[in-house]
Amino acid sequence: MKRRLFISACALLALAMAFVTPARQADAAYPDRPITLIMPFGTGNAPDTTARIIAEYFQSKHGITMLIVSKPGGSGIPGLIDLLKAKPDGYTLCLTSANALTVVPQVKPCGFTYKDFTSVAQLAVFTMGWGVKSDSGITSVDDLMAKAKAHPKKYSLGSPGSLTAQRFFHAQLMKHFPDSDLPYVPYDGGAELVTALLGNHISVAYTPIPNMLPHGDAIRIIAVSSRERDPNYPDVPTFAELYGKDLVFESIYGVVAPKNIPADRLQRLEELFKEALADPGVKEKMANLYITPGYLSGKEFGDVLKSYNDFFADPIKQYLEQNK
Repeated sequence: MKRRLFISACALLALAMAFVTPARQADAAYPDRPITLIMPFGTGNAPDTTARIIAEYFQSKHGITMLIVSKPGGSGIPGLIDLLKAKPDGYTLCLTSANALTVVPQVKPCGFTYKDFTSVAQLAVFTMGWGVKSDSGITSVDDLMAKAKAHPKKYSLGSPGSLTAQRFFHAQLMKHFPDSDLPYVPYDGGAELVTALLGNHISVAYTPIPNMLPHGDAIRIIAVSSRERDPNYPDVPTFAELYGKDLVFESIYGVVAPKNIPADRLQRLEELFKEALADPGVKEKMANLYITPGYLSGKEFGDVLKSYNDFFADPIKQYLEQNK
């Protein structure tokens, strides 16, 4: 009897393992097919370049294919809506900005907040700058504002997105220059924005500095909105030192996934992104483009998003009240 019970127990265990093992093997193999990375901005800009550098590493080091799908426009909303609808299996991700996840939903209801996604990893922090054409005759922010005051409707500032922290920052700065006429013009992405600047369609481009670097001496950076001066541009002042300590905005980018992504797959993604950003080759490529790696785990990136959201909450509320 005992022997028959033992044999029966072994048979049941083998049957159970037959069902459990394939699932475990599938999880261990993740990712075993291409990962789609939604890019809610235009191609050729700093975040897009960051994604392609990392995708190249994933492919060469691990044989993992990352398909980068560009879906620009709408302040990042369409791309994030696509992610919101995606299956939470770890095969659809989005590289986006803290701005699109936290500021945009507070300015305009768009069907999500940062809490509706799973934070995977922070990847980079970009210095944001105001760039003008070198032959424009504009030498500083004060000079620009003086010209904008003397010649209404002649000067304008462009930046990616219509409902973004850049626009909010612009509105806050313009309080220091109430008589200057410098309207905000939204664009779909950094590449389109810089093209508009070089084509004299706008007077100033407000975007991550790496978006302007490929054009060398054709563009002059007149100020940056980081807390401290950018080490690559030590002679360029910050808005904070010029006009007030609250005039700070840094562009933070990271990867998010749909809610309820399996924990083991989330952990695997965190490991992959951390490994990629620590690789000397990846770091060198990013450094050559003035992109600063800034890896944080999913939890840490989630904490950054919360602090970003809370920081802008009251100013946005005040701005919306004033502009009803």
